[in-house]
Amino acid sequence: MRTILPKTGGADPPCSAAAPFPSRSVRVGLLSLLLLALSVGLPPSPAAQDEAAGQAISGSADERTPENPESAQAPELAPALPPADWTRRVLTVTVTDFQGAYVPDLEPRDFRLYVDGAAQRIVYFNTGRREPVSLGLVVDGSGSMRAKRGPARHALRGFIEQIKRGDEVFLEQFSHQLTLLQDFTDSRMLLAQAITQLRPLGGTALHDAIVDGLDRVKRGRHQKKALVVISDGYDTASLTPLADMLDAARRSGVLIYTIGIGNPHSYLGDRRRIMIGRFAMLPNQGVERVDVETLQQISTQTGGKHFLLNTGDDYGLRDTLVRATQTISQELHAQYSIGYAVREAGGTHRVRVETDRDDVVVRAQQTRIE
Repeated sequence: MRTILPKTGGADPPCSAAAPFPSRSVRVGLLSLLLLALSVGLPPSPAAQDEAAGQAISGSADERTPENPESAQAPELAPALPPADWTRRVLTVTVTDFQGAYVPDLEPRDFRLYVDGAAQRIVYFNTGRREPVSLGLVVDGSGSMRAKRGPARHALRGFIEQIKRGDEVFLEQFSHQLTLLQDFTDSRMLLAQAITQLRPLGGTALHDAIVDGLDRVKRGRHQKKALVVISDGYDTASLTPLADMLDAARRSGVLIYTIGIGNPHSYLGDRRRIMIGRFAMLPNQGVERVDVETLQQISTQTGGKHFLLNTGDDYGLRDTLVRATQTISQELHAQYSIGYAVREAGGTHRVRVETDRDDVVVRAQQTRIE
């Protein structure tokens, strides 16, 4: 910054070794201006940084450094602050090391975000430690879950225990119809009371329940949103086809975690009926089965994760249950929210997130449809 001092009158003195040393008042003025100039470039205090967490940013540090040779050759990025007619989106990104431990110390400059192969500037950045979550718990209440009601209730109680301050959670049960047992709340008592209302009965409208859960969680007040679906994965009563449900899930940008309850090795899993003469025996048909493939597909394509509670493993079931609920809760509060902007509001856009670090694994939604 160039500082211009007012002239005190007369011609400028010639520049020579004999020039008089500035007076005390002039020296004080120069020192004040110098301190003012330096204060403009000082970084904010840690407290100020915490207050500004999650606000719009102008790009990563190495993008702003002209000495960085890579930034000079990088493709032109979107503006730091997107124009009013651009659509801003926020992507939830999970970063772990190769052992599965979460990596919490990354900064905006550590990420590279591409939309349809074109590099985009990061306009929003936040970490899970500072960001609450709007969470939906969607639990299968169909007749096939009657024998699995105990594990399902234990899983739900595990999530209630992991609720952080500022989070909001709703609980919805589905069978052939949808029932909201508890709307958004941070009250563990209200959610615990809602769990006691689970009554397995009827068919399974899994696809309809996920679409409804997505619509409900998107009305949550927090930037980060997620669904936890507890089911055996078999749909028998939905009006929504699987492909349409997956499309809605990808378009929503909501993380979907699935917990499958059942025995994937049950011999009844692939049989619709047992024939005795000309009579079909249907009691207990497929009560142990679980559609792992469908549940994994739902989670993988939305950036979530799938967990299997194998009811055939009586000894390890409770440990698996505790590990699943703790893992999901920890992950939701260890993720990064990364914002970008696109010019078009419609069309299909493929989003890819990378990092320069070669010792981590990055997981995000496979596709975003705006």
